[in-house]
Amino acid sequence: MAPRYVVDENGERVGVILDIEEYERLIAQHPTQEDGEDFDPEEAERRITEFVNSADELSGASVAELAERVAGSMRTTWYDIEEIMEDIPHNKLLATQLLLGQRARGLQPEDPEQWRLYAATTLLSGMVPASLDKQRQKVDPPG
Repeated sequence: MAPRYVVDENGERVGVILDIEEYERLIAQHPTQEDGEDFDPEEAERRITEFVNSADELSGASVAELAERVAGSMRTTWYDIEEIMEDIPHNKLLATQLLLGQRARGLQPEDPEQWRLYAATTLLSGMVPASLDKQRQKVDPPG
């Protein structure tokens, strides 16, 4: 049987369609954690630390300084978005999050705007519980 391909809108091959037998053969060859390879979270953390330490040897600011600057920018952005959404009804917050996700899905993964829109949806998702609590307090005031 001749191979079948998945093509994109330009007619370029972007994937191969496998028959079931070939797929199962490939899966059988792939090692899994069930094959005795245990995931060790301590080992994973150790490797991350080693990588971070080795990157610190490169020129420029330390990794810790860069991480703090990025986290600080995200905190500022969080507060800015929180201010925008402060008196917005809960369902409008959710609708905004859904619209941003929809717009992101409409973009190509190599488009940086897609990742910014996904980041915005993530920040909004962190505001959902507080928004829901505010909505509940309006419906059932404490006391």
